[in-house]
Amino acid sequence: MKKNPFVHCYSSSRMSKKVKNATKFWICEKVKDWLIEDPCLGAKALLKKIKEHHNVKINYKRVYAGKVLAERQLFGDWDNSFNNLFRFKEQIEKSCPGSLVIIDHYTINGKIRFRRLFFALKPCIEGFLNGCRPYLAIDSTFLTGKYKGQFASATAIDGHNWMYPVCVGVFASEDNENWIWFMENLRQAIGSPRGLAICTDAGQAVMNGVKTIYPEVEHRECMHHLVTNFKKRYTGKVFDENLWAAAYSWNPYLFEKHWAAMDREKPAATAYLRTCHTKLWTRSQFSTICKVDYVTNNLAECFNNWIKEHKAMNLDDLLDKLRQMLIVKWNHRRKISRQFEGLILPHIIKHLNEKSRELNLEVIECSEHVAEVTALGGSGFRFVVNLHEKTCSC
Repeated sequence: MKKNPFVHCYSSSRMSKKVKNATKFWICEKVKDWLIEDPCLGAKALLKKIKEHHNVKINYKRVYAGKVLAERQLFGDWDNSFNNLFRFKEQIEKSCPGSLVIIDHYTINGKIRFRRLFFALKPCIEGFLNGCRPYLAIDSTFLTGKYKGQFASATAIDGHNWMYPVCVGVFASEDNENWIWFMENLRQAIGSPRGLAICTDAGQAVMNGVKTIYPEVEHRECMHHLVTNFKKRYTGKVFDENLWAAAYSWNPYLFEKHWAAMDREKPAATAYLRTCHTKLWTRSQFSTICKVDYVTNNLAECFNNWIKEHKAMNLDDLLDKLRQMLIVKWNHRRKISRQFEGLILPHIIKHLNEKSRELNLEVIECSEHVAEVTALGGSGFRFVVNLHEKTCSC
């Protein structure tokens, strides 16, 4: 291995300014390729890589300084990125009228300082209102760049049950003020569609934001977060067998059956759920308007995972990267949709065929649109199906 001219200086605690600068620039060049592959790499991880690839032991501060220089050369200056947001806003509003780029800022000593941002493209808004069921999964994920913060999102699903991003927001922390601000702008973007259901985790701030701005909607709580909180207090076989089953129950009868089993075992546990988890978490209580039966907020996690590799980027670059990702996704789905035939999506037909193979039902027609359906050889449940109203008594 070629000997590095700076190796003998790295371990010294007293380095001249000239040597420190030379070290920083050397580190900058060595870490660039790694940062291109993974912008989320921290100084600690880069220090380890330098040790492995170049057999050089370097002070953490020197590696951090080299990383900052490399990021500035690769992605631009962080401070300038906030100023570029106004240019981004102007270009979006010019090229895509009706889109929302709302930048909240304040002034200190005559200088404008960034506070938070809301971003929704017009096609995303129209696509949600005209082509998606009224359901939104709302969550936020940590930004991993120089300036930490939260990257919030509202995500829907399209007719093919694919993730459909509607809007995003950026703010410093998950507090009541920021979530209320985000929800206010969401309402400005999409209004309040009939039957709208919003799913969140158990965070008090986001739940308060929904309650304040959307008091009329069906507010669902992610079952995964509920179970996580529940198991910190109560455990046992009866809960393992009945808690998730209660969440997946389609009708009140089955829900009450599982609920009663838990209540007999531990009344304090069911009292805790009544008191601390007041949002909807069981299918048996969901409205039939929304036509989305998810009991978890995994849809929001899908969005968070989709942008995971880009969360360390400068804010203006991150938003523009999201814009490009949306363009690619919409174009890909447009090409797929052109291959479809008929009025029902292929995956829906496939799903219905799979579901119907094992059915053992007796159907008694009452009219052209109404029938009585009885399950044979099992539970014996009997329900009324109305095709005209698109309802089932289950």
